[in-house]
Amino acid sequence: MTTYVADVTPVTAPRPMVRQGTATTMSSSLGFFAMLAMLVVTGMAIVMVVTTQVGAQSRDLSALRREAAVQSYEVAALQTELESISSTGSLALRAAELGMVPNPYPAFVDLSTNSVLGAPQAVEGDEATYLMRDNAPAETTELAESVTVNESAEG
Repeated sequence: MTTYVADVTPVTAPRPMVRQGTATTMSSSLGFFAMLAMLVVTGMAIVMVVTTQVGAQSRDLSALRREAAVQSYEVAALQTELESISSTGSLALRAAELGMVPNPYPAFVDLSTNSVLGAPQAVEGDEATYLMRDNAPAETTELAESVTVNESAEG
């Protein structure tokens, strides 16, 4: 039998073994979790800012709605006052206080034909005494005075 001598060189450094959980895998997963945590924190901060802004705008909106309601009540009160002042009865009363008398003989101007309809006549002042405030029947005057006296006694 013959012996063969093999040419074997000694291995000085052991071959690296591939294992799970080495330093490279740990650093990449740590970076991933850090990025994920930053995304979550940023998202929560954005949600907090948006929620705060929506709350502030909601308070502003409710204050503006209250102000609009108050102003609508003021407008309604002013419209009611304007309607009462400009009513025909109020205008007639103020005209009588100024010494004006109603004209039972009115004349009208037709603007489309530029003509006068009716016969205009001057008023002496005693034509329609039943329409004037100072010449009201005695019963009405007494009733108005008694109502005024009763209201002042109660108030």
